[in-house]
Amino acid sequence: MLKHAVLAGAVICIGAVPVAAQERGTMEFGAFGSVASFDKALSLTSAFGGGGRVGMFLDPRWSIEFEDAEMRAKRPNGLKDVNVGILSGRLVGVPIVAGRWSVLLGAGAGVSTETNFLHSYGVDVLGGVKFKINDKAALRVDGVWDWLANEDWKSYQSVRAGITLYRHPNRRVETVMVPGPMQHSADSVSAAETRRLREADAALRALRDSIRNARPLSAASMATMEADIRFPFDQSELTDSAKLVLDDKVEVFRANPDMSIAIVGHTDLVGTAGYNEALGERRAMAAKAYLVSKGIAANRIMIESRGMTQPTTSTPGEGAQAQNRRAIFRFRVAQ
Repeated sequence: MLKHAVLAGAVICIGAVPVAAQERGTMEFGAFGSVASFDKALSLTSAFGGGGRVGMFLDPRWSIEFEDAEMRAKRPNGLKDVNVGILSGRLVGVPIVAGRWSVLLGAGAGVSTETNFLHSYGVDVLGGVKFKINDKAALRVDGVWDWLANEDWKSYQSVRAGITLYRHPNRRVETVMVPGPMQHSADSVSAAETRRLREADAALRALRDSIRNARPLSAASMATMEADIRFPFDQSELTDSAKLVLDDKVEVFRANPDMSIAIVGHTDLVGTAGYNEALGERRAMAAKAYLVSKGIAANRIMIESRGMTQPTTSTPGEGAQAQNRRAIFRFRVAQ
């Protein structure tokens, strides 16, 4: 049944991609242990077991998910234990986020099967919490209450605890608007990669030409736009202080409608190059998303990631490495 649940969930998630296209969908994969308590009229008492979950985020606050729980259930009056399967799907919202903690509320429907005689369907509600370990993993605990429609709405309750893993969508890095020679990697041999590099070179040449006619900013505006923002270790969420820096940039952006900007994400020297490349991109994306939420047009903002390749310091230690976890800003104002 677990294979069927995963397959069904994957098919429905793929079908839902157009609905979630604006976020390009983060996938969630979970495994959990579970215990359950049944209405006595169902001729079951308690059960324990485990299961799996697959889901996709429609946006940062909403996701759809499908799960299968397989449990061994006890029966009253000395009757033999039986196997119970619970297959369900639901819509889950995240109404509260506080640091690494988030609260979950959901509702959906499902079917239940028991080895000998119980074959039912109904609706369920969910309440739970997550604790974020990092951008790719979290601990999750849920309480689920099911009502069985064809059993006179008798109910059973489950508690599930386990780990959740995330697969973030691949985002293409946008054109880098920074003067300097374009570096071609040795393995860039595909037609798509060659075309991308040519487009980036053309955009770079256009930027160089526009700089000659750029309208100068005041010293105060230049200092505001050049101010970078910092991130906690292994995080891409904006801090309150980072949002204040970005709020100042918004004012300059609004006063200079011809301005475009490139946001460059950086990381410290901890971790692999590939992981830090992706983390730097998520940091740049977080800054761009915040500016867009304040009314700045998305096409005025380009992003890129330099990962761990351009540290401000190589000195070990948390204090020194914190200087590397940043997003910097390059801008131009064309006449």
